[in-house]
Amino acid sequence: MDNIVIFVDRKKEPGLETAEEIKRILEKQVKNIRIVTEFSEIAAGPADIAMVLGGDGTVIQVAKQVAGKGIPILGINFGTLGFLTEVERPKLHVALGELLAGNYSTESRIALNCEIHQSGDKRTVGPVINEFVVCKRDFGHMITTSVYVDDVYVDTYVADGILISTPTGSTAYNLSAQGPMLAPDMDALIITPICPHSLSKKPLIVSSKCTIRMQIDKTKADYSDEAAIRGDGFLLGEATTGDEFVIRKAEETFDMIHIGEISFYEKMRVKLG
Repeated sequence: MDNIVIFVDRKKEPGLETAEEIKRILEKQVKNIRIVTEFSEIAAGPADIAMVLGGDGTVIQVAKQVAGKGIPILGINFGTLGFLTEVERPKLHVALGELLAGNYSTESRIALNCEIHQSGDKRTVGPVINEFVVCKRDFGHMITTSVYVDDVYVDTYVADGILISTPTGSTAYNLSAQGPMLAPDMDALIITPICPHSLSKKPLIVSSKCTIRMQIDKTKADYSDEAAIRGDGFLLGEATTGDEFVIRKAEETFDMIHIGEISFYEKMRVKLG
């Protein structure tokens, strides 16, 4: 291990004290250590590991930068829930010792890309780490969305929206929308209706090899549905009746570092009470 980049969320640690402490510990055995505070700087130089001081949202943004680059992520929890962060701050010194001793493993995670088809134009967005969402634009309205898997019609949902989640994102918005949790190493995707206008509309788990296509239809015949498009919580644009979205597993993956004996299931029990 010759190169480590440490990304710091300045909102969580404006003075960089912990980052500087980590650097002092690691520089006894690591040749090059960079501390950065801009996402664009993470992959700008050599890195064998990206350490992230922040919450789950920060880890997601770092994952977008390193996906496909073979730079595993070690998250140190400066947030609240911390499903993606591996190390809690009180155990930081122990974790750094294990890291330097090589006592860790890596876990590959999948991401999503989405083709957005609007008015004859097509654009691709991604990678998306947690979820891609087509949801109602305005409060108090629903949208109608038809869903196809590998061009086979699945169902039409009258709901607040439809959420397509990775296993990584299954413990995020998907969980709040009553979707199932998946172990992070599963090669699957979740289709979750958000507040559907029918008790029979339930989440569906499909293989990540599948192509998922969603089309916005009409809830009422006399006006077009208005929707918002979001990826990992960020607004990507607006949509309306007739627009389509084609979602596939991205070619790029990203790796998370796992240290110690705490499993995903133990973390699930602790984090969710």
